Amino acid sequence: MKNVTKLLLVLSVFALGFSSCSKEKRIERHLHSRSGKWNNTVYDYKYYNDGVLESSINHVDAGYIEFDKDGTYVWTFIADGTTEIDAGTWENSDEDITLFQNSYGLKFKILEESRKEMKLEYTETVGVEREVYVLTFEKDN
Repeated sequence: MKNVTKLLLVLSVFALGFSSCSKEKRIERHLHSRSGKWNNTVYDYKYYNDGVLESSINHVDAGYIEFDKDGTYVWTFIADGTTEIDAGTWENSDEDITLFQNSYGLKFKILEESRKEMKLEYTETVGVEREVYVLTFEKDN
Protein backbone atom coordinates (compact mmCIF):
# COMPACT_ATOMS: atom_id res chain seq x y z
CA MET A 1 0.00 0.00 0.00
CA LYS A 2 2.88 2.37 0.77
CA ASN A 3 4.33 1.81 -2.71
CA VAL A 4 1.00 2.66 -4.36
CA THR A 5 0.76 5.86 -2.30
CA LYS A 6 4.31 6.87 -3.25
CA LEU A 7 3.63 6.13 -6.91
CA LEU A 8 0.47 8.26 -6.87
CA LEU A 9 2.37 11.10 -5.18
CA VAL A 10 5.14 10.99 -7.79
CA LEU A 11 2.63 10.88 -10.67
CA SER A 12 0.73 13.83 -9.17
CA VAL A 13 3.90 15.92 -9.01
CA PHE A 14 4.74 15.11 -12.64
CA ALA A 15 1.18 15.89 -13.76
CA LEU A 16 1.28 19.25 -12.02
CA GLY A 17 4.65 20.07 -13.63
CA PHE A 18 3.43 19.13 -17.10
CA SER A 19 0.17 21.05 -16.77
CA SER A 20 1.91 24.32 -15.88
CA CYS A 21 4.41 23.84 -18.71
CA SER A 22 1.63 23.14 -21.18
CA LYS A 23 -0.28 26.25 -20.04
CA GLU A 24 2.86 28.33 -20.63
CA LYS A 25 3.26 26.88 -24.13
CA ARG A 26 -0.44 27.36 -24.89
CA ILE A 27 -0.22 31.05 -23.94
CA GLU A 28 2.92 31.42 -26.06
CA ARG A 29 1.14 29.92 -29.09
CA HIS A 30 -1.89 32.16 -28.57
CA LEU A 31 0.31 35.25 -28.47
CA HIS A 32 2.01 34.76 -31.84
CA SER A 33 -0.49 32.62 -33.77
CA ARG A 34 -1.91 33.96 -37.04
CA SER A 35 -0.65 37.52 -37.35
CA GLY A 36 0.22 37.83 -33.67
CA LYS A 37 -1.66 41.12 -33.62
CA TRP A 38 -3.72 42.01 -30.55
CA ASN A 39 -5.89 45.14 -30.55
CA ASN A 40 -5.77 47.13 -27.30
CA THR A 41 -9.52 47.63 -26.84
CA VAL A 42 -9.31 49.14 -23.33
CA TYR A 43 -6.38 50.86 -21.62
CA ASP A 44 -7.25 51.69 -18.01
CA TYR A 45 -4.88 53.67 -15.76
CA LYS A 46 -5.37 54.45 -12.08
CA TYR A 47 -3.12 56.51 -9.78
CA TYR A 48 -3.30 56.06 -6.01
CA ASN A 49 -1.59 58.21 -3.39
CA ASP A 50 -1.49 56.70 0.10
CA GLY A 51 -4.25 54.27 -0.91
CA VAL A 52 -6.58 56.98 -2.22
CA LEU A 53 -7.54 57.02 -5.90
CA GLU A 54 -6.48 60.44 -7.21
CA SER A 55 -6.83 60.04 -10.96
CA SER A 56 -8.09 57.63 -13.54
CA ILE A 57 -7.73 57.56 -17.32
CA ASN A 58 -9.50 55.20 -19.67
CA HIS A 59 -8.74 54.89 -23.38
CA VAL A 60 -10.62 52.69 -25.84
CA ASP A 61 -9.12 51.47 -29.12
CA ALA A 62 -5.65 52.41 -27.86
CA GLY A 63 -3.61 50.75 -30.60
CA TYR A 64 -2.24 47.23 -30.81
CA ILE A 65 0.67 44.96 -30.01
CA GLU A 66 2.18 42.40 -32.38
CA PHE A 67 3.96 39.34 -30.94
CA ASP A 68 6.32 37.50 -33.28
CA LYS A 69 7.27 33.84 -32.91
CA ASP A 70 10.95 34.85 -32.74
CA GLY A 71 10.32 36.54 -29.37
CA THR A 72 10.09 40.14 -30.59
CA TYR A 73 7.19 42.56 -30.31
CA VAL A 74 6.08 45.93 -31.65
CA TRP A 75 3.60 47.92 -29.57
CA THR A 76 1.74 50.82 -31.18
CA PHE A 77 -0.05 52.92 -28.53
CA ILE A 78 -2.57 55.49 -29.76
CA ALA A 79 -4.28 57.95 -27.41
CA ASP A 80 -5.39 61.58 -27.54
CA GLY A 81 -4.16 61.98 -31.13
CA THR A 82 -0.63 60.81 -30.26
CA THR A 83 1.04 57.61 -31.45
CA GLU A 84 3.96 55.92 -29.66
CA ILE A 85 5.76 52.87 -30.99
CA ASP A 86 7.88 50.62 -28.77
CA ALA A 87 9.72 47.48 -29.77
CA GLY A 88 11.70 44.82 -27.98
CA THR A 89 11.54 41.20 -26.93
CA TRP A 90 8.98 39.26 -24.94
CA GLU A 91 8.71 36.13 -22.88
CA ASN A 92 5.92 34.52 -20.94
CA SER A 93 5.22 32.10 -18.15
CA ASP A 94 1.88 30.60 -17.20
CA GLU A 95 1.16 33.67 -15.02
CA ASP A 96 2.71 36.67 -16.77
CA ILE A 97 4.08 38.27 -19.92
CA THR A 98 7.28 40.32 -19.71
CA LEU A 99 8.14 42.93 -22.34
CA PHE A 100 11.81 43.92 -22.56
CA GLN A 101 12.99 47.15 -24.13
CA ASN A 102 16.74 47.62 -23.96
CA SER A 103 17.54 46.07 -20.56
CA TYR A 104 14.32 47.16 -18.83
CA GLY A 105 11.43 44.72 -18.45
CA LEU A 106 7.76 45.30 -17.70
CA LYS A 107 6.06 42.27 -16.16
CA PHE A 108 2.32 42.11 -16.83
CA LYS A 109 0.24 39.72 -14.75
CA ILE A 110 -2.19 37.70 -16.87
CA LEU A 111 -5.66 38.29 -15.39
CA GLU A 112 -7.55 36.55 -18.23
CA GLU A 113 -6.35 34.75 -21.34
CA SER A 114 -7.87 32.85 -24.25
CA ARG A 115 -7.23 32.52 -27.98
CA LYS A 116 -9.17 35.68 -28.72
CA GLU A 117 -8.94 37.83 -25.58
CA MET A 118 -6.58 38.67 -22.79
CA LYS A 119 -6.47 41.07 -19.87
CA LEU A 120 -3.13 42.13 -18.40
CA GLU A 121 -2.21 44.16 -15.32
CA TYR A 122 0.95 46.08 -14.51
CA THR A 123 1.40 47.68 -11.08
CA GLU A 124 4.20 50.01 -10.03
CA THR A 125 4.57 51.14 -6.42
CA VAL A 126 6.99 53.79 -5.17
CA GLY A 127 6.56 54.68 -1.52
CA VAL A 128 2.89 55.58 -0.98
CA GLU A 129 2.24 56.09 -4.70
CA ARG A 130 0.83 53.26 -6.81
CA GLU A 131 0.01 53.15 -10.52
CA VAL A 132 -2.16 50.36 -11.91
CA TYR A 133 -2.53 49.69 -15.63
CA VAL A 134 -5.14 47.18 -16.82
CA LEU A 135 -5.09 46.47 -20.54
CA THR A 136 -7.69 44.46 -22.42
CA PHE A 137 -6.77 42.99 -25.81
CA GLU A 138 -8.68 41.21 -28.55
CA LYS A 139 -7.02 39.07 -31.19
CA ASP A 140 -7.04 40.62 -34.67
CA ASN A 141 -8.66 38.27 -37.17
